Amino acid sequence: MFEVRNIAASFLAVMIFGTGAWSRDNPIASRLPMDGEQRSVYRAFLDEFSFLRFPNLAILTIPFDFKGFPETRPCLQGAELQNLNIVLRASHTFGPEITKGRELRLVDSVEQEKLRQRGDELLSEQDKVGRENRVTNPNSNYLVLSEIAFDAKHQLAVLKYLLVCGQRCVSGATLVLEKADGRWMVSSRRPCAIFVNK
Repeated sequence: MFEVRNIAASFLAVMIFGTGAWSRDNPIASRLPMDGEQRSVYRAFLDEFSFLRFPNLAILTIPFDFKGFPETRPCLQGAELQNLNIVLRASHTFGPEITKGRELRLVDSVEQEKLRQRGDELLSEQDKVGRENRVTNPNSNYLVLSEIAFDAKHQLAVLKYLLVCGQRCVSGATLVLEKADGRWMVSSRRPCAIFVNK
């Protein structure tokens, strides 16, 4: 099991490479384990977005936030999010069940730092041939997922993702997933917020 200091180190690392898109308050490790519905949303995301080519997943979630949202939050129109007092501050640890059946490796804060450094080295080498020809190495990428905000009926789930390929190579979005016939799927609503820092 990872110690509390690994949680703090992981979030500090996220803030150091600084997209400005994530909560800067100290996250609190949730006392409650991740429930089945939360795991279902994360699995649905991983299934739908496997094309992003992320072989690594940060072992800790980060707090959800509204940074980058348009002021009126059109993607959330009609949705009354219920668990904000928790998800705006909390984090969970993924267990090995999240990787089951996937070519996906959980990485802690130490491994994330190594991946960022490797990504930066590759990007520096590629800068010599020109930024327009830059191609990142997917093996040095890793994915960070936020906590999930649910609506009152648990028919909508909102989460952020961050795909990291180096200290200054970060992209991501905030998405809405909808539950239909007992399955979570990415909603037809447009992404709530998109950010790229390359």
